[in-house]
Amino acid sequence: MRRRVAFIHTSPAAIPPLADFYQANAPDLEITNLLDDGLLRFFARQEEVMAETRLQDMVCTARDAYSSELAMVTCSAVSRALIRRIAEATDLPIVKIDDVLAQQAVEAGVRLGVVVTFPPTHAAISRLLREMAAERDRTVELTIRVLPEAYEALLGGKTERHDQLLLAAVEELGRLPLDAIVLAQVSMARLLNMLPPVPVPVLSSLPASLTAIRAALNSAS
Repeated sequence: MRRRVAFIHTSPAAIPPLADFYQANAPDLEITNLLDDGLLRFFARQEEVMAETRLQDMVCTARDAYSSELAMVTCSAVSRALIRRIAEATDLPIVKIDDVLAQQAVEAGVRLGVVVTFPPTHAAISRLLREMAAERDRTVELTIRVLPEAYEALLGGKTERHDQLLLAAVEELGRLPLDAIVLAQVSMARLLNMLPPVPVPVLSSLPASLTAIRAALNSAS
């Protein structure tokens, strides 16, 4: 029997790369996509209480209406603390899409380049990478490139402009003395087949998320 998983989205840009990847690599999972792009406004205005209430409602819908066994939050701006509170309140396992990505990044080294297009993700991914490093008794040096114009281009349907800006940022980071480059949002996964040659790994949450989901489902069985 297929395992039921809900994806909780705050951006429509996250859905196509996840849908393509999971159709190809996880046919055993029945995926339900739940989207509320208004959540991005709450994060942009730092209204976390409103964001938490809405996210909790969406997780409850996944649990009660779709019988989901697990939810995955695909927004990098959502903190681990917020995920834990919602999981406890709803009694449903919740995976944060970039947890395994952060683990892979800090295992790659301490000098990390990070590419961000949604500005509130800057603080969230920085905090996540530092937390993951601290759990391994390490510190990380982060070189972050924030490109809000790329996110605006993607939402406006200007995908070529979005890709050009991100590829230029990856190429520029690739010239620095780094151990890995992190694509901080799943909407960037579309770049994986277009990347310029760089001397370090370029990490995306797309394949890492499936690893996290399978581990969580096995633990819940």
